[in-house]
Amino acid sequence: MAYPYLVNDSQLACLQGKGYAIITDALSPMEIQTLQIWTQQVHDLPRLEDCQYIPYEEVNTSGERVLCRTENFAKYHDGFGDLLMGSKLLGILKQLSGKEMVLFKEKSSGGFQPHVDRSGYGNFKTIDHLAINLAVDDSNVLNGCIEVVEGSHKMHVPIGNDNCIKPEWVQAQKWLHVELKAGDLLIFGSSLAHRSGPNLSAEGRRAVYATYNCKSEGDLHDAYYEKRARLFPATHKRMPGVDYSIGAQSYAYGTPMRSIESSDESS
Repeated sequence: MAYPYLVNDSQLACLQGKGYAIITDALSPMEIQTLQIWTQQVHDLPRLEDCQYIPYEEVNTSGERVLCRTENFAKYHDGFGDLLMGSKLLGILKQLSGKEMVLFKEKSSGGFQPHVDRSGYGNFKTIDHLAINLAVDDSNVLNGCIEVVEGSHKMHVPIGNDNCIKPEWVQAQKWLHVELKAGDLLIFGSSLAHRSGPNLSAEGRRAVYATYNCKSEGDLHDAYYEKRARLFPATHKRMPGVDYSIGAQSYAYGTPMRSIESSDESS
């Protein structure tokens, strides 16, 4: 089979040994520019009562409610649908995993505390996942790039009651900053310990995260988001007086999305 992008032996060995692979030349300069336009379009999607995409807000350091991330947008944006479910990315994942993959979930995202992704998948956590972190803007130490613990996909990583990694384990590890240029792909499995820091720069650090599962396990995308939308709906769809803490524990752990809860409790 001819793939649009050929994975090399070094990238495959890095994923297997260190738990992640970096691909720097999958997207052309024109594709990167288009990616940035699409990302702004998703950011600007209107907060409609009947929308199927799921925007989540956070409270920033100035006390303002701003968009934190948007989930479940690939089927409602033709460009992202073609990219995230297209032959180039699916071909890369098949070469790395040896298996046909399908899109499980997708989000545009900001910062997060130390965690492994499988903690947030609920009934789907035992399924074999691979995630792509697609850098929309340059990501570096100053603006809070992703950090990983190499080889942690082969370790026992203790998870606390908050679904984040226990602090004593976090403090004992060597964390590696993974700096990316716009258009770079960082690919890793759901057992790799990772985190990101605050953005201390004046520039954005946008990224798109797409998670995939093996096709043999079924197309679980809609089932995942149906449950998520019920337990932890978009911020603008929440009903006053309804307790969404169980959903927040499963879907917002380690993220600024939980700042909305604190803001509501203090208001």
